[in-house]
Amino acid sequence: MFGTVRANRKALSPEERKRYDGAYCGLCCELGARAGALGRSCLSYDMAFLSMLLSSVYKLDEKQKNCVCAFRPIPHPCIANEALSYCADMNIILSYYQALDDWKDDRKRSAKQKSDALAAYLPTLSEKWPGQCLTIKEKLKDLSAIEKANELNPDLPMNCFGELLGEIFLWAPGGAACSADSGEYAAPLKAMGAALGRFIYLLDACNDLRRDIKKQRYNPLVVQRREEFTPLLTMMMAECTAACDKLPINRDSGILRNVLYSGVWQSYRHPSGKKKAEA
Repeated sequence: MFGTVRANRKALSPEERKRYDGAYCGLCCELGARAGALGRSCLSYDMAFLSMLLSSVYKLDEKQKNCVCAFRPIPHPCIANEALSYCADMNIILSYYQALDDWKDDRKRSAKQKSDALAAYLPTLSEKWPGQCLTIKEKLKDLSAIEKANELNPDLPMNCFGELLGEIFLWAPGGAACSADSGEYAAPLKAMGAALGRFIYLLDACNDLRRDIKKQRYNPLVVQRREEFTPLLTMMMAECTAACDKLPINRDSGILRNVLYSGVWQSYRHPSGKKKAEA
């Protein structure tokens, strides 16, 4: 499910691309500082988007610095702030569970090695972010039970993943998580994360439908009497953007709206197997 929440670069201005790359590279630097090359291998556009959203909502101060790496050996600007640090922690936690899931599903040795290596960081992160870590663990456990039971009501797994992402969106400056009933922006942030989580789960199920049927793997859409999921996906994304509209997007609004209105649709494939044009 990683990589869905990314910008449509073709629709960004040169200045917006520079800002977007700065956040992405900033997240990569944070991951490298935590876990070296292993941390950098966890890098995802999804958490880069969240960092830009939180930074905008809370008007966070930023530091600009030049970075170099194996992929971009020429010095290039990157951003550093509190939100990027938080998102780097969440990126490592989610990457651990993603690798563990890949090992369980496909028995990939590389996934087993990665999950084992990332497990070393979980105790520290669990102590730092107990609420998020507990919710992620419990919701993924619930999701696994739903899938093992072959539950064909897609609302159940979608809501489960939505609750997981909604919890991750609950963050406030100062190194503390916030609850859904505290903080000026907590409620819309959680609603936005939950709606985006439901969208991501359904999008992933749509894209994997043909392959899952062929491999006889779980997919809650196998008995759905429809060939077109665009209206349902559009409705879910409308819930996400409605929650986003309640937040004070003070910076990078063009980039954030690009992701939500265009970028997230780039990976959508029609059940026929053909790639769907952007919405």
